[in-house]
Amino acid sequence: MNKTTLFLIALVLLFRTASAQMIITNEPEEAKKPSSVKFFNKTEAGVSFGIGSFSTDVVNGVQKKIRNDEIPIVLQTTNGIMYMDRLALGVTVGAERWTNGFFWPVYGYLGYDFKPAANSIFANVYLGYGFGTRNATTYIQKGTGGFSFSIGVGYKMFVTKKLKFMYEVFYKYQSLESSYSRIVDVKTDTITVRKTTTVDYTVPMHFMGFKIGISIP
Repeated sequence: MNKTTLFLIALVLLFRTASAQMIITNEPEEAKKPSSVKFFNKTEAGVSFGIGSFSTDVVNGVQKKIRNDEIPIVLQTTNGIMYMDRLALGVTVGAERWTNGFFWPVYGYLGYDFKPAANSIFANVYLGYGFGTRNATTYIQKGTGGFSFSIGVGYKMFVTKKLKFMYEVFYKYQSLESSYSRIVDVKTDTITVRKTTTVDYTVPMHFMGFKIGISIP
C-alpha cells in the first residue's frame, strides 16, 4: 500500500469523523440542556510552505545550508470541549503528505475565541509530536519525526446554528531526527586507525501556511 493510498484512507476516515459529530450535534434543541461546557469538533485541510533553511549532513567534511522546499498538505481533525463558547481544549490527529515524506501528527490543542459570537476571530496552539519519515535526498539522509508545534489565527463565520466555516493562517515547527556517518583518524604512537562513527542530530523545519475547515458547533 503506497503513501498516496494511505493519505486517501486517512482523508476519508477524518471526514467520516466530522460527519458523525455533525449528526450528534444536530439533536433536537429540546433534548439538550444548557451548559457552559460543550463538545466541539473541527476538521480542516490546508497547505504549508517551507521557509528558511537547514543544515545538511556532513559529507567529506563539508556541511551545507539548503532552502527548505517542502510543501506539506495536511488534513486533521480536533475533538474536545469548549468552555463558555470561548476557551477550547482538545486532541488533534492528522495526516500530512510532504514533498519528500509522510507524517501523522498528534497534538494537544488549545484554542480561544475572542468573543462568544456567531462570527469571531480566534487563535490557537497545537503542541505534540509528528510521527513519520522524511525520505533521503541528495543532502540529507532519511529522517524520522519528532517534536512539533503550531500557532495560528483565523476567523469563524456563521453558516447554521450548528456549523461554522473557518479559515486560518499559521506557523509550524517540525523537528526531524537524522544522522550521518563520520570517518575519524585515531592516531597512536605506532599506527593510525580509521574509525567510522555515527552522528545523531536534529533538523529544524519551519513552515507558513493556511487552512480552511468546518467547526461543530
